[in-house]
Amino acid sequence: MNVPTGALQTAKEQAEAANLAKSRYLTGISHELRSPLNAVLGYAQLLEKASDIPASRKDALGVIRRSGEHLADLIEGLLDISKIEAGRLDLHQDQVRLSLLLEQLVHMFRLQAEAKGLEFIYECQDRLPELVRTDEKRLRQILINLLSNAVKYTNKGKVVFKLRYRSQVAEFTVTDTGEGIAAENMERIFRPFERVHRPGSTATGTGLGLTITRLLCEIMAVILPSPANLGKAVNLKPV
Repeated sequence: MNVPTGALQTAKEQAEAANLAKSRYLTGISHELRSPLNAVLGYAQLLEKASDIPASRKDALGVIRRSGEHLADLIEGLLDISKIEAGRLDLHQDQVRLSLLLEQLVHMFRLQAEAKGLEFIYECQDRLPELVRTDEKRLRQILINLLSNAVKYTNKGKVVFKLRYRSQVAEFTVTDTGEGIAAENMERIFRPFERVHRPGSTATGTGLGLTITRLLCEIMAVILPSPANLGKAVNLKPV
């Protein structure tokens, strides 16, 4: 059946208007939620540190703080997805000291891994340029999402973070000895709020990390070979 061009254009404009309205609503409600949430988090943190609060009450305050932090992560994730879908996410071409960025990430996740009794291995045998051009915030966000998932869902063994740099292309690969993902769930893990757990797994999350990672990869023209291989190839030009 042939649909008139005018009808297609009208439908497209209506869809774009609806998407814009959704984005504006999410942005507005997110800002409204942030103010009281920040107050809850602030008081929970202050009360946790107070010397006159009984230990039993501090446990409850810890639950309040962690729940608030979980809500804050959800709000930030929804805002990111909304901006990406509306085409309003600004990318920046920063001059980034790649070695320093990686050193910070490796230090942070090595501590997290060791706290769980895991081995954290960082491998990079190639010479890196002193400065590269990329959006530092978003590159950091992609790598943190992948590394945090690797540590979170690995209970024993190791996490390996590998970098290869050739011809202005950096390829990041994250592998682990965690519980793994069944073939039928490979695509599902990239959907918003989808969390795939095996029986007995205690790891939690917002279910937005990999969704945002894929969307960021798409708009940054980062290569995502397949859901089964979460390696990243990023075009990082030396300055």
